[in-house]
Amino acid sequence: MKVTSEQKENFIVINIKGTLSIENISPFETLVNKHVEKKDNILIDLSELTFIDSSSLGIIVVYFTKSEKNNRNFALLNINPDIMQMFKITGLDKRIRIFSSIDEATSALGTA
Repeated sequence: MKVTSEQKENFIVINIKGTLSIENISPFETLVNKHVEKKDNILIDLSELTFIDSSSLGIIVVYFTKSEKNNRNFALLNINPDIMQMFKITGLDKRIRIFSSIDEATSALGTA
């Protein structure tokens, strides 16, 4: 798994490439935590994510909840159909905002 981040307008976009599981989640968690603590608006791009386990879904929920408490935006982008199925099964697609592109997310969320 490879995780990177970049600034896009008023958002930090975090990209995940490969699989995200309990065995390799530490770099992702460290990066997301850093930006949540800074009270950044966060977009997580899942276009190159090939697998996610339930522990990783739980970590995403933890940081989504922390961002909400900070009145910051936290959304997911570009989820492929197989990964989206995991979000639907768990009901997370109803809780966390999901967009098909960075432009769609930044337009809908603005700078809050």
